[in-house]
Parts: sequence; C-alpha cells; structure tokens
Amino acid sequence: MRTSLLCLVVIASAHLPAFAWNALGHKVIAEIAWETLSPEKQSKIADTLKRHPRYAEDFRDLETDQEIFLHAATWPDIARGIRGPDRDKFDKPIWHYVNFPIGDGKTNLATNPKESKSISWNVMQATNFCESVVNSDAPPQEKALAYSWLLHLVGDAHQPMHSTALFSERFPKGDRGGNSLKLAKGQNLHSVWDNFIGRSHALNNVRLKAYQLKAQPEFWDVDTTGNISDWIEESHKLAVEFAYDDAILKAILGTEDIPPIVLPESYYKQAGEHARARVVAAGLRLGAMLGGNQEHIAKNQTSKPAYDSEVEDRSPLAAEPTSKVNAKIEVSTSPATGYWLNTNTNVRHNPSCTNFKNTKNGRHCGPNEGKPCGICGG
Repeated sequence: MRTSLLCLVVIASAHLPAFAWNALGHKVIAEIAWETLSPEKQSKIADTLKRHPRYAEDFRDLETDQEIFLHAATWPDIARGIRGPDRDKFDKPIWHYVNFPIGDGKTNLATNPKESKSISWNVMQATNFCESVVNSDAPPQEKALAYSWLLHLVGDAHQPMHSTALFSERFPKGDRGGNSLKLAKGQNLHSVWDNFIGRSHALNNVRLKAYQLKAQPEFWDVDTTGNISDWIEESHKLAVEFAYDDAILKAILGTEDIPPIVLPESYYKQAGEHARARVVAAGLRLGAMLGGNQEHIAKNQTSKPAYDSEVEDRSPLAAEPTSKVNAKIEVSTSPATGYWLNTNTNVRHNPSCTNFKNTKNGRHCGPNEGKPCGICGG
C-alpha cells in the first residue's frame, strides 16, 4: 500500500534545529532550479502546486508561475506557524535534518532508521519519499505537497548545519545543529549559516542574488548525478572540516561553561564562499531532479535584474555585489503614480517587481491603492 503524504503526522521534538537556509536562501536555490526547467516543465509543476491543500491560505497574492514555485520552496517553514489541527497534519519538523554526530565520539545515533509511518524519518528518507510521490500517479494535492517539500529539502540537505550535531558534556543530546552554540552579537552558529546569502526575499532580490552567483563560475561545475545521501555526506564533511572549526571545538569539548564564542572575520568570509557554493549546487541538483537542464539557464534569465535599494539586501553576511553584476538602475516615477495596480486582483506592485506594468489588466496607481504585493511589498 502506498504511503500517503497527507496521512503522515509528525510530533514535534524539543531537540530540533531551526530553519535551514532562510527564505531568501531557499528561494535562490529554487530560482536556479527554475531556470534549468523548460517552459513546459515550469508550467506543469506550477499547475500542480496550485492544487496544494493550503494554497488559499498560504499562497495568496502570487501572480506568476515563477512566484508560486519560489514560494513553495519556503512552504515547509511556513507550515511551522500553522495554527490548529492542520499544524500536525502538515508540519513535519524532523524531516528537515539528520544528526550525524561530531564531538567526543561516544554517541551512536541511528541516522538511517527503517522507513515507516513513524516520526523517525530524516531529511534523506523524506526527500526520497517526496521524489517518489512527484513521479507517481498520486492525487494532485499529494503531488503539490510533495513538490513543496522536495523544493525545500534538497536545499536543507546542502546546509552543513542540517547534517550534523555536536555532542559533548555540555550538549549530551546534541547542539541542535549549532542553534545552542551562542556567538558574540547575539547570534548562534546555525543562524549565521542560514543568513549568508542575505535576508530580503523580495522576488527582484532573489533574481538578483541568483544573477550575482553567476559571476563566480567556479560554483557552477557541479556533479548533479548523485543522490540525497551523497549531498548529506558532503554537508557533513563541510561541517566537520570547516563549520565546527578548531576554535569552536576547543571552546566546547570537555567543558560545561561556554561563553559566547567570537569567530574571526576570516571565518565569515570563507563560510560565505562555502554557503554560496552549496546554494548553487542545491539549485542545479534540484533542477536535475525535476528534469531540468543547465543549458536552459542562459535562455531563462537573459537580462540583469534591476537593483532597487528598497528591496536589495545589504546584510554584512550577504554576498558582496560587484560592479559588473550590480550596477544600480534608477527608476523614475512620480510619487502619485509610481506603482502598478493589478486590477484583477487589486494587488499593488512597486517598480522593482517583475509584475510592474506586466499584468494582464492593470494601471498606474498611488502608494495607498490596493493591497501590497506579498513578494515586493508594494
């Protein structure tokens, strides 16, 4: 009997890591995958996602197939905030990670439990399951759910803090993928890795970040023929060899009293490079899993996205823009009519949005007309 995605219920645990990549990271991964797909594939997947059982509640104000696809990649994190009985139905906390141990070597975790309807699935098993659903004759609602999870989990698998947990006297049950490791300035190790791509996930910024990554061709020579276990192994190796560096291990192992850890600037710089490489690898591998081809990328993004100071991310952890790929483009509009109103949906778009003057029916409008776009902020 085929396992139904809608029937799997997961109980939350007190020892879970937080989000993997933030919304921007997941959307950039999805954007890279989207660009590998043919128009026919893009349309087919988007049409399936429109059958998502939470589409009306969680996919509001999305006007294009691309927006729906990118948003779906963040939906498993959105599901964490669902209220009422639907949360147990849709939120699957431990699907996001696997805890391969690092530390004192005394812990033996079962990282590959037998598949069942239990709560013990990890990111590897959940990914394999969702891939099988999207390639099956499952009902459209189940396929839509599976696509949302697949778009998300391939990204999670490439985040090193979702492959590994550190065990020590201070953390006998693990450090929750770095969430329990407090750094200076109120951060923790997990959140630092989450945010290396930046923060603003407005559509134009997502497209701009993906475009900027193309200025680093060394990231794009990626083997897409492996599987989820291979990708987790890569993430674990990165966690062991770099993310949990000697400064962190020396501060933690053998002690119970750990002050906030100060990491050198060189750590942030190198970690940012690793994170951006993992995002590109995740996007290309996700695209291949969905039947995409890297040759489509040049066709699907032929123009440089405009830089807009209102939506572009200037986080110090974000990828540093270069003059070649991030020239500022000024948009001259009068305050009274500097926005675009989709008269079918009553949604307002600012000039940075791909829907600005690009909807089937619409007109120029002021800043207080209609409701703001959920992507650009209106």
